[in-house]
Amino acid sequence: MRTLVLLASVVAVVYGANHLCWSVDQISDEVIKLADANADGIVSYSELSDELLNDWNLSNDSCLSFHDFTTNWNLHFHDHHDTAHQFFHNLDLNGDRQLCLIDVAVQIITYDDNPTDGQIQPVEMNAFLHAVHPDSHKNGGHGNGC
Repeated sequence: MRTLVLLASVVAVVYGANHLCWSVDQISDEVIKLADANADGIVSYSELSDELLNDWNLSNDSCLSFHDFTTNWNLHFHDHHDTAHQFFHNLDLNGDRQLCLIDVAVQIITYDDNPTDGQIQPVEMNAFLHAVHPDSHKNGGHGNGC
């Protein structure tokens, strides 16, 4: 019995550690922090591109697979796996189960109020994530048990 309780506790800690119940607004803030290399509060297209190319290993020639995206997304933003899976499908415009820089760029530019300025304002990133993230309607948090 003691072993069963210990095992259940370990599983609960490991499972719970990856689900912080962040709201989509919190995820948006974290995306900006990660990509905003010069810390001015605004993400330039080049900063976002650098983040995706360098830290996520994403390019048009070497797209990110479904597995790689969901693993990285869960690691960085603590979404539930089902949520990350649906988010990937929402981003994968052509349904090829690969996420390329062009897939992300086309979607983000749709929510950019001034696409010629080369910047993504926090409000634009927030609008983008609220439009494509599957749990955007749950303002208090998302994932299992939130």
